[in-house]
Amino acid sequence: MWQKLKQNISKWQGVLITAPTVAGLVIATAWTGSFQLLEWATLDQFFQQRPQEPVDPRILVITIDESDITQIGTWPIPDQVLAQLLRKINAQQPRAIGLDLYRDLPVEPGHQELVEVFQSTPNLIGVEKVVGETVAPSPTLKQLDQVAMADLVLDADGKVRRGLLSVQLDDESIHLGLGVKLALMYLDAEGITLQMTDEAKSHLQLGKAEFVPLAGNEGGYVNADVGGYQILLNYRGPRENFQTVSIADILENRIPPDLMRDRIILIGATGQSANDLFFTPYSQNTIGSRQQTPGVIIHANIASQIISGAMAGRPLIKAIDGRPLIPFIDRINQPSWLTIWVDPVEWLWIVVWSFIGAGGSWKLQQANQFADRIFPRWMVVGFGTFFMSSILVVGSYGAFLVNWWLPVVSPLVALIGSSMAIALYQTWELQRYNADLEILLETTTAHSDAIEEELHQQAEEAARESERRLAQFLEAVPVGVAVLDATGKTYYLNQRAQQLMGKGVVPDTFAEQFAEVYQFYIAGTEQLYPADLLPVVQALMGESATADDIEIHQGDQIIPIEAWGIPIFDEGGKVTFAIAAFQDITERKKAEIERKDFTAQLLQLNQAYERFVPENFLKLLDKKSIVDVKLGEAVQKEMSILFSDIRSFTTLSERMSLEDNFKFINAYLSRMEPAIVEHDGFIDKYIGDAIMALFNGSADDAVRAGIDMLNRLTDYNKTRQRPDRPPIQIGIGINTGSLMLGTVGGHNRMDGTVISDAVNLAARLEQLTKEYGVSLLISHHTFLQLNHPVEYAFRIIGQVQVKGKSEMVSVFEIFEADPPELRSVKLMTKPDFEKALFLYSKRLFKESAQIFQECLQINPVDQVAQIYLDACQKQGED
Repeated sequence: MWQKLKQNISKWQGVLITAPTVAGLVIATAWTGSFQLLEWATLDQFFQQRPQEPVDPRILVITIDESDITQIGTWPIPDQVLAQLLRKINAQQPRAIGLDLYRDLPVEPGHQELVEVFQSTPNLIGVEKVVGETVAPSPTLKQLDQVAMADLVLDADGKVRRGLLSVQLDDESIHLGLGVKLALMYLDAEGITLQMTDEAKSHLQLGKAEFVPLAGNEGGYVNADVGGYQILLNYRGPRENFQTVSIADILENRIPPDLMRDRIILIGATGQSANDLFFTPYSQNTIGSRQQTPGVIIHANIASQIISGAMAGRPLIKAIDGRPLIPFIDRINQPSWLTIWVDPVEWLWIVVWSFIGAGGSWKLQQANQFADRIFPRWMVVGFGTFFMSSILVVGSYGAFLVNWWLPVVSPLVALIGSSMAIALYQTWELQRYNADLEILLETTTAHSDAIEEELHQQAEEAARESERRLAQFLEAVPVGVAVLDATGKTYYLNQRAQQLMGKGVVPDTFAEQFAEVYQFYIAGTEQLYPADLLPVVQALMGESATADDIEIHQGDQIIPIEAWGIPIFDEGGKVTFAIAAFQDITERKKAEIERKDFTAQLLQLNQAYERFVPENFLKLLDKKSIVDVKLGEAVQKEMSILFSDIRSFTTLSERMSLEDNFKFINAYLSRMEPAIVEHDGFIDKYIGDAIMALFNGSADDAVRAGIDMLNRLTDYNKTRQRPDRPPIQIGIGINTGSLMLGTVGGHNRMDGTVISDAVNLAARLEQLTKEYGVSLLISHHTFLQLNHPVEYAFRIIGQVQVKGKSEMVSVFEIFEADPPELRSVKLMTKPDFEKALFLYSKRLFKESAQIFQECLQINPVDQVAQIYLDACQKQGED
C-alpha cells in the first residue's frame, strides 16, 4: 500500500508542486488588489446578462431633460416653476416625494411661493451633499427635518456599485440617503419599521430583509473605503426598469389624474448639461460605448432594493466567511441572498481550480497519441484549458443567477497558469528525453570506424563530382559569382562576374582589397566602397548581407550593381568559403528614377486638387481620390456649419481697385483658413468675402474655430490703422444638425455642396450678428452638443423662427473673443440680462425694461439689451 502511494506521489509530483505554487502566487497577487478591476468588470457583465426584472410599480421618476430645460428657458429651474410642479404632484396624493435638486439658494422669480409649498408638503424630502465638497439643503426643509443626502459612492473605475445608506458626521448627527429615507417613509405606511438585531455588528432588520454593512474586503473589493453604512447595490436595472414622465407632461396636465397616488415620486435632472450622470454596471453596452445613468435613477434603485427586500424578500447582496452569515428565508428552495466569498473560502476556491488546471493538463499530455508529438500536445492542452475555463465562467454565471457571487478572475488565472506550467514542464521533459536518445545514438555510431572510413571516401568522390557540376552551374547563371576562401583570397570568378568587373581573378587579392582592385565605389560618389561593408567581407565574418548602393567604374562606364554575400560553413560551424553574387541593376535604377519623378508629379497634382476639392470632402463621401467621385453621390451626416461674412464689404470694396479687392480678400481669407483647418474643419466654399465651413467632429471644434477667427482678425486689424486701411468686422453664425453632402451639376461640370435646413439656419444666424451687433452666434442645437459649455463666455439672447418653419430656435452669443473690457462687463451683466430676458418671455415688459436699463448703465454699448429695451417700451405703449 505504501509502495503504491509513493509511486502515485512520484507520478503526480509535478501537479503537487505546481498547483499550490501557482495558487499561492495568484492569492498573493489578488491580495494586492491587482484583480479588483477585472472582478468588477465580470460582475458588471453578470448584471447585464441576467434576465431583465419587471418595472417597479411603486416608484415614478419625473425627469428634466435638455428639451425641458430649453422649453423652460433657464437653468436652474426658477422657484416659481418648481412650486407649480410640486403642487400638481401633491394634488395626486403620493406617499413620498424626493426632490433630487439642490435648493440651497433662491432662484427667482417665485422663491417665497416655493417656501410656502415646502412648508405645506410634509411628505417632501429635499437633498444636501455631506461628503467631500458639501452643498447645504434648503433652509426651509432643513428646519422641517425633511432633508436627505444625495451622495453616491464611486469605485476606482468611476462606477456606482455600492449604496451609501447613512453617514454619521463629526457632530454625531446621522444623515440618511435620499433613497433610504423615501423607502422608510413608504414602508412606515405599510407598518414596517427598522429594528436593530445586532448592535455590535450594526445588523438591521427591515421586514423580510436584514442589512449587513460592508467591511471593505467583500467580493472583488480589497481594503475599500467603507465609511458610513454601505451595502452592495443589487440593481433592479437601468432607466428602462422605472416608469418615467417628463416635467413638461406634468406642467401641461398630460398625465392621468391618479398616476402618482400612493407611490414614491423622485424628481431629478437627466439632461447632459445638469452634470448629474454616473457610470453603473449597465454603462458598457454590447458595442463598446459607455452610457451614463442619471443620479435620480440610482436613488430609485436604492429605494426599490430596500422596499422589495423588506416586503417581498428580494435578494440583498450579503457577505459570508465560509458559511452564510444570514440564514436562508426558504431553506428548501434556492438561497435567497446573493452571497459573496471572503478570503479563506476564496483561497480554497483558487487552490481547487489550480489543481483542476494542473491535473487536467497532466492527464491530457499523458495520452498515448500525443506522448511524443509536441505540437498536437500543445493544441490539446490549449483546447482543454479553454474547456475548463469555460466551465468556470459558465458555472460562476449560473451561480450568480441563483444569487451567489463567486470569484472568477483569480481562479481563472490560477487554472490557466497551472495548466501552462505543467505543459511547459512536460515539454522540457520530452526534450531532455530526446537529447539523451541522441547521445546514445552518437555513442553507438562511434564504434563503426570501418564503415565510417568507407563512407568518407565515397563522400569525397561525390564532393568532387558535385564541385564539377557546381562550376558548370555557376558559369550558366546570368549573374556574376565570386568565391573567396576562408582567408579572404579570391578563389573563383564566373564569366559574368569577369564581364561586370572588367578582369578575372587577380592573384593574391584578398577581401580587404576587393573594392580597390575591382573599382567598387559608393553609388553617386568617387569614394571607394568601405571594405568592411562589402557583402562578401561580411559573409567571411559569418553573416549574410546585401547591398544595392555599389557602382563599378570601368573607364568612362559606370555600372550600378546589387551584391549579395553568403557564408558557407563546415561541420564545426566555421566559415570555409564566402560566395558573392553581382547583378547589373542599371535598368532598375532608371525605372526607380522614373517612378520617383512620376510619384512627385502625382503628389503635386493631388495637392493642387485638394485646393479645389478638400480631402475631408472625399473622406465623407468615402472616396480615395477625386477621380472616384461621380455626379449625384451624397451622404447624410450630423455636422456643424459655420458661416462668416465681412461687415459692410460693399462699401469697403468700392474704395479699392479690382486688383486691390482681390489682394485684400486673399489676405483676409488666408488668415481665416488656418483657424478652420487647425480645429478639424474644412472650407466647403468661398462666396466672395464669405466663408462656409463644415465640421464633422464635435460642436466644440466649430465654436473654437469661430473664436480663433475673431482673435486672428484682431491681430490683422492691428495692421489696418490707416484711413485707407480701416479695421474690418465680421459676423459668424454656427448651427449643428443633419445635412446632405454630395455633388451637383452636369456631366462636364460639377461641384460639391451641402443641402439642409441646418445650413439655412447657420446663414440666418450670421445675418443676425449684424442686427444684434455681436460677432458670434450659435443655435441651441450647437449649444447642446458642446462638451463643456462653461468653458466659453456665453449668454442666451433670445429665440428666432426659422424661415418656413414653425419651430423656435434659441440663440446664444459667444463673446469669448470680445475685447477684455467688453467681455468683463457682459459677464458682469449676464445674470441680470438673462433674468430680464426670462421676464420678457413671460410678457412682463415693465419689469424686464427696468432690468435692461440697469444692464445698459453698466454696458452702454450692449446693442442686444437696447433692442429688447426698445421692444419692451413699444409693448408698453401698445
